[in-house]
Amino acid sequence: MFEGINTSGSALNAAKQWMEVSSNNIANADSSAAPDETPFLRKRVVMSEISPFETALTGTKGVKVSEISSDTGSVKRVYDPTHPNANEAGYVNYANVDMTAEMTNLMVGQKMYAANTSALQANEKMMEKDLEIGKV
Repeated sequence: MFEGINTSGSALNAAKQWMEVSSNNIANADSSAAPDETPFLRKRVVMSEISPFETALTGTKGVKVSEISSDTGSVKRVYDPTHPNANEAGYVNYANVDMTAEMTNLMVGQKMYAANTSALQANEKMMEKDLEIGKV
């Protein structure tokens, strides 16, 4: 009976973390780094199914964020010799964040959150009906 609640709860947690990581990427999209430093690297969320072993230990089925990794793709290099973080050649290294991809990730996270909220509400209604049947 509570398996659906646990599954939806794990998915809500994963969606929340997904949106937090995307929001953090957006917040750092325009950040630059000094010539001898690495600029902000976009973070990626990797989700996986909760393993049967973990399910046996915690009683929870569903999904989890198994890893938050850095995207090591190339950083943006922009020629701006007046920028305080420009190197000797006049180039500034900016974060490797693609705003279109991050906004898409935010929308996916919102949809995932909304879908699991609906599933949780449906489960609640089914449990209410179960209780009504038990009263008769």
